[in-house]
Amino acid sequence: MPDPPPLVLDPADPVHADVLARLASDHIGWLTTVRADGSPHAVPVWFLWHDGRLLVMSEPRTAKVTHVRRGSAALLHLHTRADGNGVVVLSGPARLSDRTASEWVPEIGEAYTVKYDEAMQAYGMGLPAIAEKFSVVIELAPTRLVAW
Repeated sequence: MPDPPPLVLDPADPVHADVLARLASDHIGWLTTVRADGSPHAVPVWFLWHDGRLLVMSEPRTAKVTHVRRGSAALLHLHTRADGNGVVVLSGPARLSDRTASEWVPEIGEAYTVKYDEAMQAYGMGLPAIAEKFSVVIELAPTRLVAW
């Protein structure tokens, strides 16, 4: 069965505009993949919204990489506000990029550094070291959005 068409976020739509702002500003998202037994696996991740996809750098031997390699779909959700609003859940097919994180750096390095500079300093690693350690890039191409 072919994948559904990719989700297009329209900045003129107020809900989509809010989602785009959150994707640019929120530092942590929860990435959920599916284990071989069908149970969910959720982990907090750094992510970057780039060309209609969520990019997540990961160490190669993590469960999420194993799940995506096996064909697991994925979703990423952001924290809600205390009143229960601010819901953002993006889901769709995921794949492992053909490029390493280091190979992505020329294209996404500036945006990634702007978003995560303070966090990388606190982590004690610059982007080249992050890209070397978290060398696998998961690409989540959302086909569905739940937001309010």
